[in-house]
Amino acid sequence: MTLNSENKSNHNTRCLALGVFDLFHIGHLNYLKFAKAQGSELFVAVAPDDLCFENKKTFPIISQHERMTIVSALAIVDHVALVPSPIIKTQSACRWIKAWGINKVVVGGQWQNSERWNEAANALQAHNIDVMFAPQTPDISSTDIKQKIITYCSEVL
Repeated sequence: MTLNSENKSNHNTRCLALGVFDLFHIGHLNYLKFAKAQGSELFVAVAPDDLCFENKKTFPIISQHERMTIVSALAIVDHVALVPSPIIKTQSACRWIKAWGINKVVVGGQWQNSERWNEAANALQAHNIDVMFAPQTPDISSTDIKQKIITYCSEVL
């Protein structure tokens, strides 16, 4: 078996994907498949319930334990853990990402050019950790799914 040049460059590359992964959907799966293709090992950091509440003032529909269980059941995922500290706390995030031995962070495309990820990318580059953005899956998000459910229920009830 021969490896193509893309596989050679990704050999021994530990990739990190981060997310809430509430109401797991095709966009999540596409993101994780893209992240896995960028390296040889995929670590997934799932946002804890409390962090979600802190950021969005609402808890996820699915608990952090169940979201971790769902993500860890995917064959493309090698390791799953809770996010130890949010990316917005740049230096703290750099420490845990470096401690996990991550070489590349793959971020959802919706975060491209955001202040938090511009700052985080610069800080991670200082540790020789690359940051790249995954393409977005059009017309799908957990927020959209929740809104569809609310709309449906209000029409039916």
